[in-house]
Amino acid sequence: MVAFLVKPRTWIVPTVLLWFGVGLMPFQPTDLDIFFWSSVRQAVDGQPLQIYSSWGLALYPNANGPVSLLPLSLLGYLLNAFGQFDATELRRGAAMGLFSIFILLMAREAIAAVERLRGGPLQPPGLKLLAYGVIVLNPVTWDAVAGYGHIEQPIEIWLLLLAVRWLHERKALPAGIAFGAAILTRSSAVLMSVTFGLATLPRGWRTLLVFFTAAAGAGIAILLPFLLADQSDVIHSLFTYRGNLPVGAGSVWSLVRGGPLEPVVQHWDTVAVVALVIATNVWLSGARGLVDEARLFAAMTATSAAFALLAKTVWPYYLFEMFVFGTIWSIGTWRMAYGVIRLVLIPLALSIYVLIAEIGAAQNLPIDEVRTEGAAMFVLLGLLLLWTMWFATRVPAAAAGMAPAAVWLKQHGPEGASESPRSG
Repeated sequence: MVAFLVKPRTWIVPTVLLWFGVGLMPFQPTDLDIFFWSSVRQAVDGQPLQIYSSWGLALYPNANGPVSLLPLSLLGYLLNAFGQFDATELRRGAAMGLFSIFILLMAREAIAAVERLRGGPLQPPGLKLLAYGVIVLNPVTWDAVAGYGHIEQPIEIWLLLLAVRWLHERKALPAGIAFGAAILTRSSAVLMSVTFGLATLPRGWRTLLVFFTAAAGAGIAILLPFLLADQSDVIHSLFTYRGNLPVGAGSVWSLVRGGPLEPVVQHWDTVAVVALVIATNVWLSGARGLVDEARLFAAMTATSAAFALLAKTVWPYYLFEMFVFGTIWSIGTWRMAYGVIRLVLIPLALSIYVLIAEIGAAQNLPIDEVRTEGAAMFVLLGLLLLWTMWFATRVPAAAAGMAPAAVWLKQHGPEGASESPRSG
């Protein structure tokens, strides 16, 4: 019975039912209700290529690519066939249940990445179930998907993790396709171009060209039908609207609101984000690039952190990508010599940070509180980023391992005490 309960697959159906049940609970409308379902309404009404017209040229449109809208549209057609499309709570519950499958797929790839970094499966079996739980049931995951309704993020992260695995397996073509699809799932994934560029270039120019050609081809193939059908709304939603948004809450740039720098930040914050992405990725790549997966996941963590640090508006769900990639890196590269803090700091810190970030997300906060929260989050995230980069660039002090020292001593005797325990 215990062996059955510690298998992750045992908990697939209960997890889907849990997310479905949470979706049935009454709470304030999220971006899923406001943006995603309004786009799906266009598809259900017979205009699947007009999904961006529901918000048209509004200041804040549906700003992510169409990939996540495909499974949601299929669900919308099904609900509409039973006359339940406008049943808000049932619709939300069904969406949470459906997209919890992508959360599980994301977690599966995350654990597979951890095991590649560690050189073998997590043992004992209950440890793997615990690792799944850390990702699937974490406050950051709940906040992003259920709290804000950003159903696209698990798909985006899953596709990025697929791209990493396929690169590791020397499959540049499918890796590039996955990356192109990730960008058209969530726009901020385009920042990973720097990371994947430094990961593919050391493998040779052919790998780099195949990867990015495949990414561009996949992106064009997915987006072109929507562009041909509704060019103005698609371009506004996915490319141009952001420059008109004001400096918002949750960001360190809230310190310049009302000052002469505000117009500059409003239109050029992306330059600061990209500069930090390049700087951190180049630093982490060193002389060998990001061929090593441990360095690659540290760089993906840094790239995600750069967006959350320097975007002109930062919502709590922006921490989701950093949480997943940082957790993979911290568990996958943990060594007994580092102690427990090194293992749990990233997932624990980001679980706390997302709760702090909710303070800045509250409506009608006084400007002084907005600035205080934005500055505090900048310092906290910045310190976590520096800590990650410092550890990622250190020469490993010991072999990766989860086995307690007592087991090592029992097997090898006290004469092996200076050696580092290692488990598969």
